[in-house]
Amino acid sequence: MSGAFDPVPAARSPRPYRNPSRPEWRRPRAPSWAAPLLAAGLLAASSAVSAANDPSHTITIWVHGFEANGVDRHGVYGDDIVLGLADSLASLVGLPTLDPGEDSPPPNVVAATTYYGDTPPAYYSAADIADVDRVTAQWGGGVPRYALIVAKYAHHLLQRSGAQQVNFASASFGSLVARWLIEKNVEGLAGEGKIARWLSAEGVLCGNWAASRDATVDLLQALGITTIDLLHMSYGWIEANLHSPGTELDNPLLAGILIGQMGSTDDSAHDAALSVAMAGYREFAPNDGVQALPDAYFHTVTDSSRLLGMTPTLSLFHDGHLDLVGDRGAWAQLASFLTQRRRVTVVMTSAQVFDLHEIALPYWDWRPAEIVFESRAYSPQVEARWGISEPLSTLEKEGAAAPLRRYWQPGETQSFRQVVFDDFVLDDETRLRLDLHADEIDNDWRYGVFETTETPSYDALGAGTIQVSTRTPGTYSFRAGDWGCVLQAGVVEYPFGTLARPIDVRPPLPPAGPARLTLQPNPFSANVHIAASGLTVAAAARPALLTIHDVSGRTVRRIRGDAGAGFVWDGRDSEGRPVPPGIYLYRLDADGRTLCGRSLRLR
Repeated sequence: MSGAFDPVPAARSPRPYRNPSRPEWRRPRAPSWAAPLLAAGLLAASSAVSAANDPSHTITIWVHGFEANGVDRHGVYGDDIVLGLADSLASLVGLPTLDPGEDSPPPNVVAATTYYGDTPPAYYSAADIADVDRVTAQWGGGVPRYALIVAKYAHHLLQRSGAQQVNFASASFGSLVARWLIEKNVEGLAGEGKIARWLSAEGVLCGNWAASRDATVDLLQALGITTIDLLHMSYGWIEANLHSPGTELDNPLLAGILIGQMGSTDDSAHDAALSVAMAGYREFAPNDGVQALPDAYFHTVTDSSRLLGMTPTLSLFHDGHLDLVGDRGAWAQLASFLTQRRRVTVVMTSAQVFDLHEIALPYWDWRPAEIVFESRAYSPQVEARWGISEPLSTLEKEGAAAPLRRYWQPGETQSFRQVVFDDFVLDDETRLRLDLHADEIDNDWRYGVFETTETPSYDALGAGTIQVSTRTPGTYSFRAGDWGCVLQAGVVEYPFGTLARPIDVRPPLPPAGPARLTLQPNPFSANVHIAASGLTVAAAARPALLTIHDVSGRTVRRIRGDAGAGFVWDGRDSEGRPVPPGIYLYRLDADGRTLCGRSLRLR
């Protein structure tokens, strides 16, 4: 028995991967090459879109994910919070971060809030409080309540900053909150054209498999996790209250919003417990240990829901659900999606296999050969600018993310459309580097292939690298070892505004007072001196703690000393190993005050 995970879309039921006779997942359709030509004409004439989607006048709000005890949390909801993820994003993109309580932040500030809590923020009017109470009573809380809180915060921050629009970057359960906010036109944000871009990372966009199974929910309840959030993540609730089928986008409000999606495919957490459970139901699909990949992207998007005729982007990473935050390639792609305007799509349109690596004798024939084509996309410019060498999108056999294809004869060619890359690139990017690899599968239970006793077992057909232009469309031929393929690249330039200034790694001036961090030199190669200016004499004389993070929020080093004397960092982590080039964040805690800065480490 063998299963195929084919990314080529077709007319089907909303969740065919739950059908035991069709255990497959499929990526959204890559845009046809007529569509980009048509879109290019639309783009050239869309000055209104260009004027609206301007990252220099667009705030970005991070919408966090599910927390097991979030429903019962006490405290203020819908107010400014300090979140390392938001600061990491701002540092990488070169945008300012929000100082909580800041009256007039810049119009391109990056901020975060929380929808959990039981106390309204100070800026709420009596009418705002009544709105939240009414929605909570109607729905019992959960997604509709959270969406209203996030929407009111977005309106509040738009007014404070003078920004024209807002971006939402949402993670996991936060993506369902953002979807409700948009499709239900909460606070009129989508209907008034106030939302520019929405990026969903590992999003509970279409539901959550575990939250939709009674046995799993019963187990969670036995562990004390009983919240309305789990109910709202179920397929049935989404299709009854948001849209049916839940995997479809069908709302004209979405036609004015650039939508991007990220998914993860490392299912190894807890000994692949989610994959094993799904297989027990004969419903296996690639997943990240928490979220099934088919539920993290939209399968179909109606014409009336597409921005300038284009479908949402999709980038994949081989990470667990809690590990994507540490993937620097994902951070680079998030930064590009939120600020750039050139979209590149690379599709493998056919592949030929010259040697099947299968026994084919009259008395012993193991054909067809079960073959997967893997890919990783890298950006030379991302590495040059930010020191990030990790792939920007990965499709591989681990976790059964790469689709399985069956070949019967040596030299056989099959035509299909397998997306290798479909996302935004930096404005000065000229090419992508693609690493391509093919394997013949002998044993992998996720694919349903059991030809040997060794698990897992693969035969390598060959691997190689090819450069693809990000400036002009084209067709490329590739060959490595016993296989070859044809790639087709498309380029679409969206009529968006660009950042008014280049990426800036200098630390922002704290608006709350004259105290600030200074970093010299910046950028640096060997040592960087970090000093605090503007502190009182007493504060400067007291012990202080300097914490250094990378852009994923991971703590790299802690240094104790006197704030007045300053600190010297040699570019090494807590174990004495040189850290890779890139942007690093600094947090100085001195005399009850926190100062932040950032700098760029060169090679």
